[in-house]
Amino acid sequence: MVRIEIILFRNHMTLEEQQRWWTEDHAPIARRMPGLRGYFINMAGRGEGAEEPEICGTDTLSFDSWEAAMAAYESPEWKAARAHTQASGAKALRTWVREQITVI
Repeated sequence: MVRIEIILFRNHMTLEEQQRWWTEDHAPIARRMPGLRGYFINMAGRGEGAEEPEICGTDTLSFDSWEAAMAAYESPEWKAARAHTQASGAKALRTWVREQITVI
């Protein structure tokens, strides 16, 4: 299993607007990537003092193999998802997960 973790930073929208954009507008584009086995979105919440978070949230994309992940990464569907994020004014930071360690 190969996973990609993405941090979605805030844009000009309110937190609620950006999270609605993510789940209702962006997720249907992203879920069309070839070979995608799992797609999880973790929504950021407000802090202890109700302050706005710096990020909108994170998401995890899962693929069966490195080859499947690279095929998705090079696909028109991935390019469409990236263009959609850029058009929203949000910045995304991506990392390829090498290993997950269970602590508890």
